[in-house]
Amino acid sequence: MTSYFSGIPFPLLILYSTLTLIVSFQIIRILYNKHNIFSFRFGFLLLGFIWGLLRAIFWGLFDVFSLPANYVAQTTFFLIPINIQFATFSLLVLFYAHVVHRTTWERFTRMRFTIVYLSVNIILLVLQIVWIAIYVKYSNGMLQQIQSILNGVVFLLLVSILAFYGWKLRIIKQNTNRHLQSQLPLSIIPITFFIFLCFTSRCVYDFIAAFGKVNITLSDNASLRENVAIFFTYLVWEILPYILILVLFWRIPTTHIGGLARRNKNVNSFAYPPQTAVIPGRIVQQQPSRLFLDPQRYDSDDETTNLLYKGSPVLYSGRHSPYSTTPVSGSSE
Repeated sequence: MTSYFSGIPFPLLILYSTLTLIVSFQIIRILYNKHNIFSFRFGFLLLGFIWGLLRAIFWGLFDVFSLPANYVAQTTFFLIPINIQFATFSLLVLFYAHVVHRTTWERFTRMRFTIVYLSVNIILLVLQIVWIAIYVKYSNGMLQQIQSILNGVVFLLLVSILAFYGWKLRIIKQNTNRHLQSQLPLSIIPITFFIFLCFTSRCVYDFIAAFGKVNITLSDNASLRENVAIFFTYLVWEILPYILILVLFWRIPTTHIGGLARRNKNVNSFAYPPQTAVIPGRIVQQQPSRLFLDPQRYDSDDETTNLLYKGSPVLYSGRHSPYSTTPVSGSSE
């Protein structure tokens, strides 16, 4: 027990558990406010919850998994989260593609990118499961070398696509038309660049480790230097990149009049009252204003416009702050 609390598993358990609780809080906010669960934001959170939970279980039961009888469970809980992490950040690439190819997304681009996303992640998951089954039965250095090379190739692919779409987003940010009052948030380019650096370092490490030049292994009897190295790698390669995604997608917009049920009941309650124009001999009914039906408003459930467009002067004040889930109207201050 003393070795557990003085070693590396306990601080990592605290970090992953805290991150999982924060993600759970965000998921509850989305479900409570009846937001669309078929969205990029919810996908990031769901994958992050599964990933963080598996990592917390791994570090929480590290001493138990270290027993020879639990070798299969240890290998599974150690490796499968890597696939989930790749699925999370490849979903970020899918979101960037959504932004870059916005004009053609609904027509054909979404289908193509979704098929590629699902195919790649399913293939990698199957390969990982097959590798685990082989490694558990025939554990040797060559299999570890294959695993390192596979991880290096996977993250090389990820950082290459991230770099491409990061460059595309930078071009969009520079060429955005000002009169549309639309701009990419200032944080999106630095966040993309930092994630690129994190995964590039991981990719380099995997290729170097494949040739036996460096090796960071988990052990009950690791030295202080080895524990610090392990903590730093998990912090930079896993925890910080996902925190950046949480920051980028932290804001959950308020639902129209606080919920789906009330929105369906008063579907036109956001428009100004109908105005009348008096013309001699008759009254002409004018169309209601569609100001509050604008998808670029702060209370829209369109996550892309909420990330890209900041036209509302009250976007980050009062009950419209990033932490607020208070209904826009129908509630007292």
